[in-house]
Amino acid sequence: MKAVVKLSDSIKLEIDEKDEMETLVKAIVLSSKPTKCSLCGGTEISLSANKDKEGNTYVNATCLDCFAKAKLGQYKAGNYFWHYNFEKYERKESQTAKPAAQDDVVPF
Repeated sequence: MKAVVKLSDSIKLEIDEKDEMETLVKAIVLSSKPTKCSLCGGTEISLSANKDKEGNTYVNATCLDCFAKAKLGQYKAGNYFWHYNFEKYERKESQTAKPAAQDDVVPF
């Protein structure tokens, strides 16, 4: 079975799976991305993706107003779902950064 999903004016996906239910599941999940940011209320949402060092791929719905992201998840059984709670990436301070000791300060 084939299904065509229009994600934007410039992106159309054709899904072709042997199992009809698998085609429907993928088409439904991809066409039901979050439409409103849960943090700022923004409604301009685009899809983005990234890979980590191990080669895992992540697909996100990204708010173009505050750049928060909602993740596309996958169940262990194989189906997909959207996390509709948007999150902003907060970089943690390095655990290895050593604060300046009092003895390291040279008075003038």
